Amino acid sequence: MLMNVEETKTLADERIFAKLNESPFFQTYRKAFTDATGMSLSIVPADDDVNIGHEAGACSHQSDFCKKLNSGDGGCGKCQHAQRVLKREATNKTGTRTCFAGMRESLIPIRSGERTFAYLSTGEVFTAAPGEVPEALEECFDDLSLSAKDRKTFEKSWRSERVMTKEQYEGTITLLAAFALQVSDLLNRLLIEESNAEPEVVMKAKRYVNAHIEDKISLESVAKHVGVSPYYFCKVFKQSAGMTLTEFVNRRRIEWAKRRLLNPQARVTEVAFDVGFQSISQFNRSFLKYVGQSPTRYRDHQGRTRLSSVSAA
Repeated sequence: MLMNVEETKTLADERIFAKLNESPFFQTYRKAFTDATGMSLSIVPADDDVNIGHEAGACSHQSDFCKKLNSGDGGCGKCQHAQRVLKREATNKTGTRTCFAGMRESLIPIRSGERTFAYLSTGEVFTAAPGEVPEALEECFDDLSLSAKDRKTFEKSWRSERVMTKEQYEGTITLLAAFALQVSDLLNRLLIEESNAEPEVVMKAKRYVNAHIEDKISLESVAKHVGVSPYYFCKVFKQSAGMTLTEFVNRRRIEWAKRRLLNPQARVTEVAFDVGFQSISQFNRSFLKYVGQSPTRYRDHQGRTRLSSVSAA
């Protein structure tokens, strides 16, 4: 399966998102915000296809209860629907909703021109002390087939979530809306840096690799595609990317394979060939080199991580 133009664009967005999220500017503000309010603060990608990775703190914008509710296979459909609706409402301005579990959440857009690239989020909080468990939340428990013991654990987690007054909450969101404008300025600078960071032949080569990741890719074929000699291309690519073309291709294939391996139904052999490796042994060696563990162990570890987060109380 070829990677299309949209998938290639998503990879660039992932790089920009990582720079934005890891910037000292945002990290300093986030720490100060948490120290002052006791609330978390996260940047959430506007595009659901942008993968921020488990290591980068995926779903860190959610409350502890919501993380628990969505940690199993498939997650909570009602939560996912509420998130999609809120994202649509927050495209051009701050959106706020009270979810089916009785908690309030806001998304503050971070924009570049006419495009909403990401959102600021503090996660879900109560603006009134929780009372009876809402019927919709009971239905969510039913959908997840929770045992009586797990229901009590989930309800206890739900009741322990943070409670703020409406005035405190609205004041917090107003402050974040002002901060979002500053983050948008940083986003625009990062986008400019991204567009100017690489020579045209290198950018064209990377787009070519991403579009043909499962095909046999040679130095000669890529150099021909970008219109320069193999010797010149090899020199320019190494200087710009900090690695050889072969290493770049293998790294991209491994990143693509990591996503595919999150599907427990996908066989390791099938994944290896789908992402362009010519043999399972070559795939295993490359995966161990760049990930530090075998493909099978990586998938098992990811599965255990999801299961342990479900059972944690």
